[in-house]
Amino acid sequence: MEKNLNNILFINTGGGLGDALCYLPTLNYINENLKPKKLYYFSTDLGNFWFDTKLKEYRPNNLISVKSFPEHFGFRNHHSKISRDVIKNFEFDKFDLIIDNQTRLKNTLIYKKIPHKYYVSPCLNYLMSKPITFMKKREIFAERIISYFNKLKKLNIKPNYNIKIPDNFLIEAKKLIPNKNYVGFSITAGHPTRVKEINLNEIIKVASYYSDKFIPTFFIEKKYQSVIREIEKNVKNAYFPENQVGDEFKKPMLVTALGSFTKFNITIDNGISHMLSFSNNKNYIFFNISSKKFQPMNNNSIIYDCSLNNSSIDKLSSEEIIKFIENN
Repeated sequence: MEKNLNNILFINTGGGLGDALCYLPTLNYINENLKPKKLYYFSTDLGNFWFDTKLKEYRPNNLISVKSFPEHFGFRNHHSKISRDVIKNFEFDKFDLIIDNQTRLKNTLIYKKIPHKYYVSPCLNYLMSKPITFMKKREIFAERIISYFNKLKKLNIKPNYNIKIPDNFLIEAKKLIPNKNYVGFSITAGHPTRVKEINLNEIIKVASYYSDKFIPTFFIEKKYQSVIREIEKNVKNAYFPENQVGDEFKKPMLVTALGSFTKFNITIDNGISHMLSFSNNKNYIFFNISSKKFQPMNNNSIIYDCSLNNSSIDKLSSEEIIKFIENN
């Protein structure tokens, strides 16, 4: 693979805010090791251009959101007939490299028709890639592309979770959390059809346990009013820092900044867990399933996977949660 890869296209088939943050270490790796002039980023959930809106503060400087592809591109059979033509929306006739991070063969066959010099995909254990480098697909999303290039270039570079938190967010977070007497909690899941949440009564018990030494600090959107009321009623000194700021700070980056100043953070598998993964603080993340796919790959993320403990997250007790935290 040649060194001059000026235009790289990265394809993310997950449309959520958490999915975008999950791939940020991969985007950092691409920039640090492949050094493209322009990094084009396509998410199949058109309309949610996260790096142009809510995640603007996390966006790599050279990242350009692709808005010209068809909606749900790659998931419709007829896209196979038009994939060659999408290059017409760019000022060049082919991408130097396309990185397709998903594993569905149909999607890969469609994406691979986009004109390119090189192509990387974990589909069929990377056998669809050019150049081909056979290796077993990594389960964890953050490792899939990084492991390919590490092998190709004989490197041993880990995912990079170091980001520059803007000074204004750090200053605001320090006002809200002035010392280490705070413990962060994120307990709500944005995907209502998946079992991801710990029983609220058990969370209240955990927060109450720590409230004797720390201020239980909840990262939670205002739309969860019934949950907020229960916490306020049952948890001593419950604190909701995001309610104390103006609209200019009501962004994911504030959560990352706040999470940097707590003693530690307790979270479920949700978008906020990925915001906290960039906080360089200890984060206890409780998964129901799929930790092997979505867990952050940094040393400060400590994972509890209920499926590996023959349990379900909605059956997890406060005693089990506290024991896991105290032992780790």
